[in-house]
Amino acid sequence: MDIKESVLRSLEKVSNNLGFSINEIKVEIPSDFTHGDLTSNIAMQVAKSVGRNPMDIANEILSAFPKDENIEKVEVIKPGFINFFFSQKYLLSVLNDVNSNTEYFKLDVLTGKKYIIEYTDPNPFKIFHIGHLYTNIVGESFARLVEALGASVVRANYQGDVGLHVAKTIWGLLKMFERDSISFEELKERDLVDRVRYLGDAYMLGFNMYDDEKDKIAIKEIKELNYYIFSLHIPSLERKEYFNKYEQLNIKDMYFEERDWCLEYFERIYARTGTKFDNYFLESEMGQKGLDIVKENIVGKGKGIFKESEGSVIYKGDPNKGLHTRVFINSEGLPTYEAKELALAFKKYEDIHFDHSVIITANEQTPYFKVVFDALSQLSPEIASKYLHFDHGMVKLPNEEKMSSRKGKIIEGEWLLNETKTTVEKSMLESGRWDGQDISQVSDTIGLSAIKYSFLKVSVGKDVVFDFSKATSFDGDTGPYLLYVYARCNSILSEAGDLKVDFGNKELDVYSKELLRSISKYKSMLLSSALSYSPNTLCTYLFDLGKTFNTFYQNVKVLESDNSAFLLSLVSVTSKVMKHGLNVLGINIVERM
Repeated sequence: MDIKESVLRSLEKVSNNLGFSINEIKVEIPSDFTHGDLTSNIAMQVAKSVGRNPMDIANEILSAFPKDENIEKVEVIKPGFINFFFSQKYLLSVLNDVNSNTEYFKLDVLTGKKYIIEYTDPNPFKIFHIGHLYTNIVGESFARLVEALGASVVRANYQGDVGLHVAKTIWGLLKMFERDSISFEELKERDLVDRVRYLGDAYMLGFNMYDDEKDKIAIKEIKELNYYIFSLHIPSLERKEYFNKYEQLNIKDMYFEERDWCLEYFERIYARTGTKFDNYFLESEMGQKGLDIVKENIVGKGKGIFKESEGSVIYKGDPNKGLHTRVFINSEGLPTYEAKELALAFKKYEDIHFDHSVIITANEQTPYFKVVFDALSQLSPEIASKYLHFDHGMVKLPNEEKMSSRKGKIIEGEWLLNETKTTVEKSMLESGRWDGQDISQVSDTIGLSAIKYSFLKVSVGKDVVFDFSKATSFDGDTGPYLLYVYARCNSILSEAGDLKVDFGNKELDVYSKELLRSISKYKSMLLSSALSYSPNTLCTYLFDLGKTFNTFYQNVKVLESDNSAFLLSLVSVTSKVMKHGLNVLGINIVERM
């Protein structure tokens, strides 16, 4: 039993003995460490039901609280909080445990549970934008957080390779071939990045023309291309008279080859961000199954939850649940995103047989997902009950209207990676502490840490503003700062050479004690962060640990002290906790900075 659980059990026993009845007693880590290592508001919870002053109840509980060698002090503060401070004996036991126990960081809360976490979900034929990069980083942190609690995780990526965006791109591409006097064969000779960016330009051309309602011919041709591309994957679709035209233009081969370019390009970005997916799903693979599911459950068939309406098939959302009506099969007989999403839910469960399925998307998709999950709950309550959807806000740049990287209103994910790396390299060069070779070896890792930490330190669901100068700073609440803390620990340990580390029972000075108090909270903060899918909680903890270590380092002369061997043990354990925490966030460490 850990100390938090021990305090909780003691509070339960004391409150019962005093005649207080409460369903749930909370013991938490206070945000302000001056308020103790653990805190409980039990007195305020009880006061509401018994009509007494919470301070009186807190003091009564304090008087009855049993002696515990792991607790040095218990105090009551207004308006009725009970705060617990760890003893030196307990803190030293944590120090020894982190150092000697090879499984110290292993938590088995979710052992035996299988998760499928779907994230990134870029669309081939469109730009891999900053929002995809954000979802990739958050999704990877979710996967690592639940893995840290013992769960097995299947990383999944659902990529939209059919739909109007594809038709817009191919239509735009045909027009650009005419405009630029090049052929598809000539485009194939270009570098992969150039090819993909050419497709991005083609998409913007098709997008703008489709939105211009004056150009009826463009709209008609894009709709035809859309139907034709769907037909490549759905055998049951009716063959149209215009198919001959697109077959003569070799659209089928162009489509599949261009899709492969995009998927290869995406893999380059995944390799750079440190993501390896276990399962890839394509929208094109879900079309026929989505049609079948919906058609088999139209009113009068199956569950009877879908309804034919003006040539389409719809799901009428219950307004009392805040749901609206969505089209699942459109008037052309094509499955919409909603139908394909239903097919994906069944496909995932069929392939993975998960305990929990987590999906991360932009928040504008939330209303759509609510309707899909409501329909899924009627088709398969078992599968629907295992789903959890997280939405996220926008990722913005300061004064982003000035960004030269924009494709319309789109900021490329790779551009952000490259620009951040360049900013880091410039900062490192100006500092004079690195030579050119060192900079080239670590600048991408440091740049990634800046992006990942900036994204993850903000609560999922809120907008993120990425500021290059702030995010890449080696001071303050940043990824590079945390890497620097780890590297400083590593440097001290390297400088100590063969000096043995001593984890024995020593009298703690105030700075060593504060550092140990911070270290002792790691597993609880990791647990809280993972169970609530809040990587920002872990980010906040690591930043506080970094600040506490730097205060320790500035005030305690580790290598010059008579107590160096013991102080080195604190440095060693700090580096282990920092490295583990950064790894859980998906941030690679740098050994020397």
